[in-house]
Amino acid sequence: MFVQSEKKVRGRLHKADFSGAEKPIQAKIGFEFQSAEWMICKSPACSVEAGATQEEVRAASLYKKGHVLFENAFWSAQVDTTENRVSYLELVTAPFEEDGEGFRQFKSAASEMVEFFDFAFQAPHKATLSKRIIPCRTFSRFGGIKSPEALIVLPKDNPNPVLIPQATAGIRLDKLYQIMSDISAPSNSEPESEASRKEAGRIYLLGDSASGDFLRGASKNARIAVRDADVVVRRFQEKWHMPFSDALKGLLTLVLFYLFAGFRGSKVYAKASMALLARTDFARMFSLLPENEKEFLAANGGSAWLELVKSSVPEGMRDFSQSFFSGGIFNARPEIFWHTLKDLSKEQWLTEMTRGRDLLTERHFPNRRRAYELESMGAMGDKTDTVLGEPAPIIEFRAGKKCMDARQAMDYAEKTFKAIYALNRGLDHYYGEPLEIR
Repeated sequence: MFVQSEKKVRGRLHKADFSGAEKPIQAKIGFEFQSAEWMICKSPACSVEAGATQEEVRAASLYKKGHVLFENAFWSAQVDTTENRVSYLELVTAPFEEDGEGFRQFKSAASEMVEFFDFAFQAPHKATLSKRIIPCRTFSRFGGIKSPEALIVLPKDNPNPVLIPQATAGIRLDKLYQIMSDISAPSNSEPESEASRKEAGRIYLLGDSASGDFLRGASKNARIAVRDADVVVRRFQEKWHMPFSDALKGLLTLVLFYLFAGFRGSKVYAKASMALLARTDFARMFSLLPENEKEFLAANGGSAWLELVKSSVPEGMRDFSQSFFSGGIFNARPEIFWHTLKDLSKEQWLTEMTRGRDLLTERHFPNRRRAYELESMGAMGDKTDTVLGEPAPIIEFRAGKKCMDARQAMDYAEKTFKAIYALNRGLDHYYGEPLEIR
């Protein structure tokens, strides 16, 4: 989310900072707002010859993921694509500084984005029976037009866009345990006052769905990960006669959360099973541990690290020769219909991260032919944010199936901005509570 428009690197499309200036990432928060109904296309007459097949016409009318329609200093309108190759509108913000000035910039951008959606229902358009078709150049008041030929197609009678918001930010390694605790399902021992403070954040940061299964599953996984990481770290501190850092407990908690999600599996593509998605890869996160811990856990082929993790999972998951996606991860793309990713074992993943490679990424997955199914998982490699002078892994907060209108989505983003700011600074704050950002 920190990167916006397309550029080619070694023949492949990657995203690049649309500000035109390469800057180090430092304590920044970015947002995406994907529309669930507003489609993007272009006139096929501009790109196909007479006599083209229906499939050729349709393909020529679509844009690639990340294509920029228009942009300004703080946000842009882009194209997102689904696994079924349908192109939708997505608004993407620039990365805002995690401070008072950045928060003011975000608020201004959020106001403009709400205005954009309101304006779309007043703008000149071509009407069909159920759609409004608006040329992209109509929105020049919101930024420089990059694709004047583009058409934005929206429902005719629905004035409220349905948006799926996501946030990305650097989270200090020693704070990962805390955020897992914040989103975890309440335990019987948790005070009622504390449980009620967490509830709003649990729903908004994890997302929701019609059935609620994704929310309940992820929340339960987080609770087990927090509980087991805490118990096992205390036990092994005594066994190995060495203290462990909060950074190790944070990393272990996220690793367990991933293992539980992979074990459960679902009929979605891989990254959709992760309510919190690590954009910095796990090899880089392992390297951020204190030197003495890192050396001890990585020694002898990572045997101590494997023992620590294996002791943290339920007995039925302790066969680490099994596939990471043992429950099955599926994709709706026709060319790989119902394919299950079985090429990576838990032991391979855990061992190789101690050696500097995260196999749960497109770059390093054992079966490169299927690797593109891992879109965004560890996609930023060793890149980290810098929070309070420390390198911090970049985490994507996925809002699951939670659909909002424009004002609700901007409210979600504002509260998330405050929650992340407070989390990194160790402030006593939960999602939705008042907070002054300095």
